[in-house]
Amino acid sequence: LLNDMATTMVNTMKWGVASSVLNTMTNSIRNAYNYSKQLDTALTDIRIVTGDSADQMGRFAEQANSAAKAFGSNTLDYAKTALSFYQQGLDDDEVASRTEATIKAANVTGSQAAQVAEYLTAVWNGFQVGIGEETAYVDKLAAVADSSASNLAELATAMSKVASVANNMGVDMDQLNAQISTIIATTRQAPETVGNALKTIYARINDIKTGSDEAEISLGNYTGKMASLGIQVLDANGHLRDTGDVMEEIGSKWGSMGREQQIYLAQTMAGQRQMNNLIALFDNWNKYTEMLNVSMTAQGTLEEKNARYLASTQAHLNTLKSTWQDLYSTLLNTDEINTGID
Repeated sequence: LLNDMATTMVNTMKWGVASSVLNTMTNSIRNAYNYSKQLDTALTDIRIVTGDSADQMGRFAEQANSAAKAFGSNTLDYAKTALSFYQQGLDDDEVASRTEATIKAANVTGSQAAQVAEYLTAVWNGFQVGIGEETAYVDKLAAVADSSASNLAELATAMSKVASVANNMGVDMDQLNAQISTIIATTRQAPETVGNALKTIYARINDIKTGSDEAEISLGNYTGKMASLGIQVLDANGHLRDTGDVMEEIGSKWGSMGREQQIYLAQTMAGQRQMNNLIALFDNWNKYTEMLNVSMTAQGTLEEKNARYLASTQAHLNTLKSTWQDLYSTLLNTDEINTGID
């Protein structure tokens, strides 16, 4: 009886091992097929946009896999992120630069690369960022996020709502970064709300500048009201000064004003609905100044944060996944799949 039981146990173990091996092989083939199909979809979309050949896409797939391993990401995320930039009409160098910055930002925020790409695109396009400068802007977001009560995703989200208008009104990246972080830290409003609030404020000032029918007050009334508080908003040529510079002058004088003057000034610049956001900013001007300095000296922050991420278990798992994906591409390429389907 004991001998029979031993034989049965051994056979059961053999069956279990064989079944496990067979299931693993079956799952691997299924994963390889699904990966190849998804990658082919992304590469085909890129080919449609760029007109590149199949051979060029093959080289791109190899580059995407190598980059994904280096960045602790995976090949599909890299390819899909690159696709979003190709769809904007960017060339290969611009796509590579923006994709690298986006993947690293996604790593350190724990957000989806596609969502990060959307936010950063609005920031880069709003400030008309040139090739090779993309990482410097993410450095600024990452550094201020580390030093304030807001995170990189919140800053990028808020900035995506207002970057274009801010750039048009003479508010640079460092000034806007510090303004957003100060208001978020003070009011704890949603980043979308803060971004839209600043957009409304800048748009109001722009309406005054252009004499738009949307303006609540005329340029003459605006300059007169501001001058009565000791703030000159016109330059020597009679043009409106950059809004960022005007706000910094106000911030430096804010503490010497009475509360009635402060409210009057904030209402003149922002209107009744958004004045509280300006008051929150100017009431915490020391915080703004601190974040401005952090933003201006942020070079290398993203690389440093991504290096910490690469030491994590998740990054190693992603690298392992990219290695498997490389193996999938070797064992089962799309040409073989298409032949089988035909």
